Amino acid sequence: MIPLMRRNKYNARPTEYRGWLFGSKLEAEQAAELDVLQGCGKIRWWLRQVPLDLTEDDRYKLDFLVCDDVGNVYGLETKGYETPSWKRTKKLLMKYAPFEIKVVFKNKTILIEPECT
Repeated sequence: MIPLMRRNKYNARPTEYRGWLFGSKLEAEQAAELDVLQGCGKIRWWLRQVPLDLTEDDRYKLDFLVCDDVGNVYGLETKGYETPSWKRTKKLLMKYAPFEIKVVFKNKTILIEPECT
């Protein structure tokens, strides 16, 4: 019997891609896009679910860590919409993240630039 893939509290549907289970369809689609970009040489590599220590008490898992074709490393997040929890995390990322983070929503992309890199 195959277990049912249940939606999470934000109504995201877990989606499988290349044998990995992603937290949402948008996240799985982003992984597929990263594979295409890697295949055509626009990025060197990417990792998924990378832990990031922001403060002693705040640890966050980035959806993706990406290295582009010239060696720049940046974080990549996928979000259906902005929740109060995400707004708090975004402030922490702006203050403590060691690199830029691109946030992909369904209809827009924003860039979080850290205060000091």
